[in-house]
Amino acid sequence: MDRTHLAGIGATICVIIWGLTFLFSKHLMVFFTPIQLMTMRCLIAFAILWVVHPRWSFDIRTEWIFILMAVFGNVVYFSTENLALTYTYTSEVCILTSMTSMMSLALMHVLFKDSVGKVQVMGFIISLIGVVLVAFNGSVILDLDPIGDVLALTSALSWAIYGVMLRWFGKDFDVMVLTRKMMFYGFLMGVLLMIVEGEPFEPSHLMELDNLFSLVFLGGLGSCMCFVLWNRSVRVLGVIKSNIFIYAMPVVTLIAGHIVFDEIITVMAVVGMVLVISGMLMANGRSKGEAGS
Repeated sequence: MDRTHLAGIGATICVIIWGLTFLFSKHLMVFFTPIQLMTMRCLIAFAILWVVHPRWSFDIRTEWIFILMAVFGNVVYFSTENLALTYTYTSEVCILTSMTSMMSLALMHVLFKDSVGKVQVMGFIISLIGVVLVAFNGSVILDLDPIGDVLALTSALSWAIYGVMLRWFGKDFDVMVLTRKMMFYGFLMGVLLMIVEGEPFEPSHLMELDNLFSLVFLGGLGSCMCFVLWNRSVRVLGVIKSNIFIYAMPVVTLIAGHIVFDEIITVMAVVGMVLVISGMLMANGRSKGEAGS
């Protein structure tokens, strides 16, 4: 199996796990704030990566790169996405955060002159329509909340910027070291934000087994394993092609919700799933100027 197929499998695993993390995050946000949850995820991921790959690395000339990656890939992305869920409907957050693929396409074109064919653009659009159908799942509720919508769009833009940084600097560093440093600086910034936030932190909630399991899943799989896999996949597939996979996250969340919470999957959602997968296949072509980045 060649590197491209392995990278595709890695990106698929990330999307499946990230689709499930929404359910665990929603559960834990009853006990912790979005900032607290993000901070704990970074701490767990950093600890695991340090045990697995304990090689020390520090260069004052490049540390700013890891700090910026932590800002956009961890702090802003996770915080704004989780905060958006407290202001507006889940369906709207799913749709707006999925715009990260379109934003990545625009940024790659402006900054690197990358381009995609008409078939790929059509694939993007078809997948986005599918995401809308999956998110609404037969219940079309559109009650726009400016704060929630801006937060969701900020989350999408933050992930797109993180992708740009991977394109610029990703090849210069070992993936394990890069991810570990991201998590370390994400944790430090999270602690500072927790102090500024001033909300009480109750570690006793982690004594409950379901809360502890949820947090380990988020930190160990959602942040540690998935970020390593995603960063490797982006190196092989490129930013644009990798972000196509993100369209499948609402599909995973919907199916998981049906299995775990017996949520109903409507015909509208099934049609949406078909469109998401079809669009992803159409957009799976090689983008000019970016392949292998």
